[in-house]
Amino acid sequence: MPRLKPQPQAPNAVSVPIKKSLLTVEEFAAAVSLGRTTCFRLVREGQVHSFLVGKRRLVPATEPEAFALRLQKAALPKAD
Repeated sequence: MPRLKPQPQAPNAVSVPIKKSLLTVEEFAAAVSLGRTTCFRLVREGQVHSFLVGKRRLVPATEPEAFALRLQKAALPKAD
C-alpha cells in the first residue's frame, strides 16, 4: 500500500474552528436529542424559532439551549 505524504501547509496558517451561528433542523434535532420529524413539527407549531434562507430552514445556534429552558420553565409548578 503506498504511503501518503503529508500535505504542506501555508506558512503561518492558523486553523481556527468556526462556531456555527445557524443550524439545520437536523443539527438542532441532534443537539436536543429529538427526532427530525418531531423537530420539524415543533418548528411548524412555532415552539422552535427558525427562518428560511432560500429554501433552507435554519435555526439559530442559541435555540437548543433556549428551547430547553422554555421546557424547564413550563414544567415547573406555578406558585400561587
